[in-house]
Amino acid sequence: MKTLDEIVQTLTINGTLTDQPGLFYGKTGIAVFFFHHAQHTCNELFQNYAMDIIQEIQKQITVTMSARYDVGLAGIGVGFEYFLQNGFFEADDDLFEDFDARMYRTAMYEPYPDLSLEGGLIGWGRYFICRLRGNGQNKDQLNKTLIHIVHEIKQKIKKDAVSVKEQPDVYRFLHDVMSFPGYADKFGNVMQRCMKWKSIYEPDVQKIFSYMSHLQRLYTCQTCFNMDLNEEIAREWEKWKETENNTLNDMGLLKGWTTEGLLHLTNLHHLDVSWLNLL
Repeated sequence: MKTLDEIVQTLTINGTLTDQPGLFYGKTGIAVFFFHHAQHTCNELFQNYAMDIIQEIQKQITVTMSARYDVGLAGIGVGFEYFLQNGFFEADDDLFEDFDARMYRTAMYEPYPDLSLEGGLIGWGRYFICRLRGNGQNKDQLNKTLIHIVHEIKQKIKKDAVSVKEQPDVYRFLHDVMSFPGYADKFGNVMQRCMKWKSIYEPDVQKIFSYMSHLQRLYTCQTCFNMDLNEEIAREWEKWKETENNTLNDMGLLKGWTTEGLLHLTNLHHLDVSWLNLL
């Protein structure tokens, strides 16, 4: 297991030098770690460094940037909203003006490649879920776009056009959507159809959400499927403590150095696992 000091040193060296600005593999995920580390060490230097990373990300955002969740605008926007909702920094209302406009055009008018979280429609939808949970403006437009996305998914489900690989992400997305007022009444039948999928009513925790680490997967399944996985989660934590993690090859939030750092903070400082909802 890497020590927290090793992780901080590595991420400090690579934070602003990492080319990728996105959430899963780049600067946005690294900023998540440094904001949390600053909060739990009460060290302003780490918060300042996280803000430096934010400034570097903003320089990299262009009109041609992909809207993908893993490496593009949707994930970066979710990361920024996460920072605001956790009180890591304050921002003017216009911070999301360009984000919202671009994501609105993307979701309403551009063809989506698939229903995946990483690069497809579910990732776009996660952006609007996160924004609606925030305190910003444009709620009507955000809600309109989210409804449009759910309608698109509904049509796919009616046509049995959702692949087995996509099903867990679709179910997780709809599970989150149902928390908004009125959505359960309007789209509850869609959720019922999802629950007939074999991958959902008999979920294999080892296989679904295949892009996640097993610990991340356990927490996600416990939330989405109301499964009692506390014992397995505890065993996985013990296994993590004994792992050398010599194969870390990126800085990212998905399975890289940032993940290891946040796991350390969660373990040492009883940080809640809300950051896993970014994945």
